[in-house]
Amino acid sequence: MSAANDQQFMGTALGVLGALVAITVLIIIAANLVGGDDDALQEAEIRQIEARVQPVAMVATDASQLPKPEEKPALDLSAAEINEQFCAACHANGTLGAPVFGSADAWASRLEEKGRDTLVSHAINGFNQMPARGGNPDLSDEDIEKTVDYMLEEAGV
Repeated sequence: MSAANDQQFMGTALGVLGALVAITVLIIIAANLVGGDDDALQEAEIRQIEARVQPVAMVATDASQLPKPEEKPALDLSAAEINEQFCAACHANGTLGAPVFGSADAWASRLEEKGRDTLVSHAINGFNQMPARGGNPDLSDEDIEKTVDYMLEEAGV
């Protein structure tokens, strides 16, 4: 009876194994139908992938490889508007030692000591506690220069 049991076991094992192979083949066929073809990536998907894998930084070994700095176009604000929106926070009341707007004494001493070009440079690049460009990076050099001239003019200097 042992040989009959062995034969029955082998028959059952081969049947189960055959069923598992058939199921595996069906799953592989279904996956290929649903998954599609990797070669069929759309142009937009390729651009998105390339954008995601760009290096974080690059080393320029030659000055010609550096990007050209862009000059910002002047904002459409007058010097008085720029002063009111960005400069007056400190220059209206002399916060942190800023010369008070309209004070001839404060502005005359600064102008005499440092000169107009230095005052403009400090306004563009920042000086002590004064932030560069009055705290607005969208202000161009032209905007800053006309506002410094306006502030000097209003102080009567």
